[in-house]
Amino acid sequence: MNSKIRQVAKQLNAGCSSIAWETQDGKHIWGRNYDFNSIAESATTVVPRGLKYYTAGTPYDHNLSEENIVTSKYAAVGVGIMAMQVTPVFYEGINEKGLMGGQLFYAGFASFPDVPRPNSQELNPGYVVTHALLQCATVDEVVDLLTKKATCVNQSLAGSTATVHWVFSDRSGETIIIEPDNQQMTIYRHTAGVMTNSPDYRWHKQNLLSYLNVKNDEFPDRNMDGIEVQKPFKGTGALGLPGDFTSQSRFIRASFLKYYGIKGQNEEEGIQYLFHLLDNVAMPLGIVKVADHGNQQDYDETIYSAAMCAESLKFYWKSYKNSTVQCVDLNHELNNTEVKSFPLNNETPDFKNVN
Repeated sequence: MNSKIRQVAKQLNAGCSSIAWETQDGKHIWGRNYDFNSIAESATTVVPRGLKYYTAGTPYDHNLSEENIVTSKYAAVGVGIMAMQVTPVFYEGINEKGLMGGQLFYAGFASFPDVPRPNSQELNPGYVVTHALLQCATVDEVVDLLTKKATCVNQSLAGSTATVHWVFSDRSGETIIIEPDNQQMTIYRHTAGVMTNSPDYRWHKQNLLSYLNVKNDEFPDRNMDGIEVQKPFKGTGALGLPGDFTSQSRFIRASFLKYYGIKGQNEEEGIQYLFHLLDNVAMPLGIVKVADHGNQQDYDETIYSAAMCAESLKFYWKSYKNSTVQCVDLNHELNNTEVKSFPLNNETPDFKNVN
């Protein structure tokens, strides 16, 4: 197995932040940041109905089995890689039924059994987003798939294990979080729709109790024993909101932003406003230094941000180096019979000259 394939496989373990969103006119949106120190062989990819793919194994690991070949029920679009050859690997995406979701890094906590449950499909953790989007129409079906029909097993993907947890949302407005703990799936239903990385969701939710004093209201001016104290600045309500880039702090900031953020009247506003929120938990280049970078750059960054709408089936993204919002409308791709890719265009800025 060559080093390039190994490096591409490591991209499954990118750190991330995600937020579910709903506009005033009832559109359901989900978005995420993809935080890592490199990205290669990746593109916005459309996978058609009727595609045969494997739920486990790769030609590089020499562990393919015909028992793991299935056929896609639904078309889907998202950012991912085709480097595994036998199966498209989505980091996140949306399918034609409006099911949206993705994977986020879950270091130190992800735990998978070595063998599948009896009468269940063997499933590599790195293929979960792909398999769910190509087979499920709702979050209920995702839960059924991952707790009854399939077993995520302790299997590497081209030499790298996907230590991840998952978030899915649909047109009902419900967002679920699924975490592989103690070799079983822990399902969180009807969540607040915010997730980052380790620790687990239960810990993050408890940690919110430490920030109940943080709000968007300004502190009032005060008269202290005849001394009039007036604020010369804005934003006092958010005093105490953590500003670092750890998973814990990003979860707190994302929760604060979702709770107080203006939703937008329609999809267009909602997507723009959600991207602004994701910017607030994004990693600027040079701030998060990577200890063991190998042949990659020294810093993590938010390489791209993606957002999608369950009703319109539009998939939007922008990158660190090109902040122009790009879009693929899945409705226009439903008659495809082959996998189709669109470049991320994440290397060159796209400025609009107005004079």
